[in-house]
Amino acid sequence: MTVREYQRVDWAGVADLWRRNPSKEFPLLGLDPDAVGGVLRKTEGIGIRFLLGLARLFGRPILLVLVVEVDGRLVGTSLLNFTPEAAYVSGVVVDRSVRRQGHAQAMLRACDDLGRRYHRPVLVLDVLSQNDPAIRLYDRWGYQPLRDQIWLARTFGPDTPLPLPSGETRIRPYLHRDGAQLAELDNALMPPEVRKILPRHREDFGMSGVARNVLQSDVASWVAEVDGRPVGFLRSTVSRLMQAANLSSPLFGAGVPQPVARDLLLTALRWAESRRAPRVLTEVPEHEWRMCPLLDSLGFVERFRSHTLIHRLTA
Repeated sequence: MTVREYQRVDWAGVADLWRRNPSKEFPLLGLDPDAVGGVLRKTEGIGIRFLLGLARLFGRPILLVLVVEVDGRLVGTSLLNFTPEAAYVSGVVVDRSVRRQGHAQAMLRACDDLGRRYHRPVLVLDVLSQNDPAIRLYDRWGYQPLRDQIWLARTFGPDTPLPLPSGETRIRPYLHRDGAQLAELDNALMPPEVRKILPRHREDFGMSGVARNVLQSDVASWVAEVDGRPVGFLRSTVSRLMQAANLSSPLFGAGVPQPVARDLLLTALRWAESRRAPRVLTEVPEHEWRMCPLLDSLGFVERFRSHTLIHRLTA
């Protein structure tokens, strides 16, 4: 068994792994494994590879894809992307024909080693609350709870019409200059233990043209203003990767009037509906669960919950 970084020839094998071993949330997302393979092929472009390599050279890698190979066959894969404070593990897949043979542990060990190499003291991952085998594995590996999230979905269609925003709220497209104020707003809402590991940065609210191109996405972002200051933010994304549209975790400052939050949500939802997405998903962290009654009133339904776990690395 070998754990190594993804190579250009691996794209079809990784897409096949995702196709044959779907996670429980895949049907809700409408994830297209073939489109995942297309994204991996896009990263083979000279420009993308140059940017990723340059970032790694300066100790600030953006994304690494790991694969597990046994006798020339890919049997596992995972993603590792980096924030300034942590390394985030996601997309962990092990072929069902070779599970319980140490392949997931080998990937976790490789992620630990890469976290140390790039001076990230904490690894972070999300796991569905009903995925008991994975939770037991991560517990044995030393992962500890940080926070919980609720995943909500809303279906679009003639039977679930969206009302119009009131027109009384100042809503405008997101501008780069909004990032610092929005980051401050979000960090003020977070519990201290979450803010230390997963703080929001001003760059988090934008999406580069490179990322849009690689992910084959159409993206729009808005802020709600009160007294000339941004008090809310939402980003809506549709992508060839999945049928469902994605709504960023709703961000509204403490004390924002419900009509303001409602108008911003309706703006983002109507945009996603206009792109012919059959449904939209959003992830709400527990420090924003105060928004759930409003989301419920707009037709959102809870579909599953997840835990964010952290693993503190030793030297």
